[in-house]
Amino acid sequence: MRNHINNPRNQKVAVVLGLVVILGIAWLTGPEIIRRYHPHYNSLSGWKQISGRWSSQADVLSNTNYGRGDMLIAEHSNGGDYSIAADVRFDIVFSETHYGDAGLVIRATDPQPGVDSYMGYYAGLRLNDQALVLGRATYGWQELATRKLATPLSIGSWYHLELTAQGCNLSATVTPSEGRPGTRLDFKDEHCLTHGVAGLRSFYAQASWQNVKILVK
Repeated sequence: MRNHINNPRNQKVAVVLGLVVILGIAWLTGPEIIRRYHPHYNSLSGWKQISGRWSSQADVLSNTNYGRGDMLIAEHSNGGDYSIAADVRFDIVFSETHYGDAGLVIRATDPQPGVDSYMGYYAGLRLNDQALVLGRATYGWQELATRKLATPLSIGSWYHLELTAQGCNLSATVTPSEGRPGTRLDFKDEHCLTHGVAGLRSFYAQASWQNVKILVK
């Protein structure tokens, strides 16, 4: 009896049917499934540590180091127009300094240990002036825009942060929990960095991230 499963023609038909099913599911659930690179980075798998003392527990990524610009880089996130989003929480801020921030990196290239030792953009929550800050690192720091937060930051609370790069247009938004007012800022960098990887970053603060998502826009 001829084996229909191993028949090359039947194998091709099975592959085509499989693709049809996948595309059908994507169409039914919306375009976001097609656009999504890595929907979740909820463990240390797929990340590269650039300084810091990083750990993962119960789908929460944490840096317990008191470093000057520790980063966790998503290794397979290189792209141009995309966004990174995560819930961010301050765990400890040290009283001997009057500042401390935590947030997200986008379009980063050549990340190295050290303060602002990369090319890329960073958006973060800054405690000392209660601000959402957006800046550009070129092995040094250039602050591009800041906005006073509509809802003050507090230690131990989660804040949803998103950083988007579309062409030379950058936007950052923060949304507190429980329906409290959010904050947004937009900036156009005329001579923008065009591509790179995404990541997490903290500066003089111990912080945590959860629900990390990297999406093509």
